[in-house]
Amino acid sequence: MKLTLGPVLFDWKREDLIRFYDEVKDMPVDRVYLGEVVCAKKKGLSAEDIEAVGKKLEKAGKEVIVSSLAIVSNEDELNFVREICRLPFPVEANDMSAFNIINPPVSPFVKGGFSNIPPLVKGDTGGFEIIAGPHITTYNVPSIQFLQGLGIKKVVFPVELSRDAIKYNIENTNIDGEVFAHGKVPLAFSWRCYTSRAYGLNKTNCKHHCRLHPDGMVLRTIEKEPMFTVNGTSILSANTYTLLEFVEDLNCIGVSALRISPQWQGTKEVVDVFKKRIDGEISGEQGMTMLKQTSQTGSPIKAFGDKFCNGWYLGKAGKEYVAAGFMPAVFTHP
Repeated sequence: MKLTLGPVLFDWKREDLIRFYDEVKDMPVDRVYLGEVVCAKKKGLSAEDIEAVGKKLEKAGKEVIVSSLAIVSNEDELNFVREICRLPFPVEANDMSAFNIINPPVSPFVKGGFSNIPPLVKGDTGGFEIIAGPHITTYNVPSIQFLQGLGIKKVVFPVELSRDAIKYNIENTNIDGEVFAHGKVPLAFSWRCYTSRAYGLNKTNCKHHCRLHPDGMVLRTIEKEPMFTVNGTSILSANTYTLLEFVEDLNCIGVSALRISPQWQGTKEVVDVFKKRIDGEISGEQGMTMLKQTSQTGSPIKAFGDKFCNGWYLGKAGKEYVAAGFMPAVFTHP
């Protein structure tokens, strides 16, 4: 099972991103996603920066993929996606615009329909590999089979899919599937910017207040309980979603890769813990103890609070947390 590092979802400064990816070169991850998913207005890495960073990561033995925007609502954003798709790396499409840019589809109303679309696989023909990201709606077998008909060989399953749904989709399509396994879960995207609104502005008048919140703004209820994390045009979970305890189960149902979403602090420590779990060096309980230690008072690393969630994997509310020891018996393996 591979370990991957997803795209940075937050607005970090260019120098911070470059420094972060210099550290990633030495992390035990197999695949690294660069690019921009949330907002084209961010002033982090330019396309030239992404290419330079990507080539350095490739030299370090990493597979590099660029991620596209989850929502494309105007020509500027479409041009941003076009620029990303021109880079010499496979593309993780999070919106169908990337599919059309890389390989314009034949109209389904003409004779032959989508069967006329050439494969999207990098090779001697000059095509490009494209991966369906977590914001492409690959919820069921027909949707995955449709994408397979376009040449897609890898998907990152939507974050809210249950264990049963993931297992069923893999068994019935034989797709190479990756699962979001740790981090603040991206729940929704909008054309409007929530962070700008919090500062009395709108997206058009953006003053890059996201920079003040490198792990997002926590949105609380009237009772002061964390509810969501506001991050520009996106809403994420308040608690950290983690499937650390279910590594063996994920492997058993055919998942090929686990994704860790970068955080402002502690990403290396999280990666190391997941690597030890994948290699069978520590148990799930030991791993959770190690994760919690990074957020205790006095620790120099405050990657996240001590509250986790994983409910979606078990078919429950996403905000819930269920320890592996309380999994239904049908989920256990010898």
